[in-house]
Amino acid sequence: MTALQSYSGGVVWVLLAPLLYAGMSISAKLAGAHLSVWQIGVGRFVFGLLLVPVIVRSLDLDLWGRQRFWLTMRGLCGSVAFLLLVASFQRIPLSLAMVLFYLYPAFTTLLSPWVTGEPPAKLSWLLIGSAFVGTSLILWPHETSPALNWGHLFAVIASVLCALTLLLVRRLGKDNNIYTLFFYLCITGTLAGLGPLLVQETPIVPQTAEAWMSVAAVAVFSIAAQLTINQALIRIPAATVSIMMTAEVPLIATFGVFYLGEPLSWRLIVGACLIFGSGVGLNLLPAKPTAGQIEKETS
Repeated sequence: MTALQSYSGGVVWVLLAPLLYAGMSISAKLAGAHLSVWQIGVGRFVFGLLLVPVIVRSLDLDLWGRQRFWLTMRGLCGSVAFLLLVASFQRIPLSLAMVLFYLYPAFTTLLSPWVTGEPPAKLSWLLIGSAFVGTSLILWPHETSPALNWGHLFAVIASVLCALTLLLVRRLGKDNNIYTLFFYLCITGTLAGLGPLLVQETPIVPQTAEAWMSVAAVAVFSIAAQLTINQALIRIPAATVSIMMTAEVPLIATFGVFYLGEPLSWRLIVGACLIFGSGVGLNLLPAKPTAGQIEKETS
């Protein structure tokens, strides 16, 4: 395969990835009419738990990986972020939840010095400030705004946990394959959701065909999105993939406004543009070398 063919294939995968992630989020939102957060989460993670070992065995890869404590922590951050995001979908408009969730590039930059030792570039502070101005514009109380509730907080906490997840992926990705990372996500997600699922007042198992279809849709979109973005990352730079993934936001916002009839105010539009532009800008900034890299270059 030539470099051009590989890159062209990467473009196809990276165009599919935001569509599939948007499909997962939309499916999770619609599933809330039939299922609890725990049913949606456990359904998604159990499906991955069953499928990933089959893929790993067929590719003759190591399943359990190295640095298992940090793999578990990464899985826990990612799975709890998903559960919180689904919970926010059930409490606030889908478009608003996704805009708040896409604060994660700003949180990633803020947390990177402590998690990966990567100091942020000076310009990134301006972009981070822009993202939080956008958030304040959206959440600041005004006459037509809905009251702040747990859904807003869940979306922001999910964003922070997503940032931690991405930083841990950078740290663990050198010694572990992509399927191992996803396997730990599914293990921890299953364990995190299983206890609440067993004690919930509603039935544990979905009771209708629509509910089963909702679980299946979330699970299938989730696995397809994960495999698609992994294929894209193999072929084209991660920064390009990250920028293309932001297309998920307008896709979901369009669905929320036109299909679900969610309100669209100038505050949400301007705030989303500030957050969206900040995320793209942070992904475009060149990485600042760490102290260890500088020491190697000067030695």
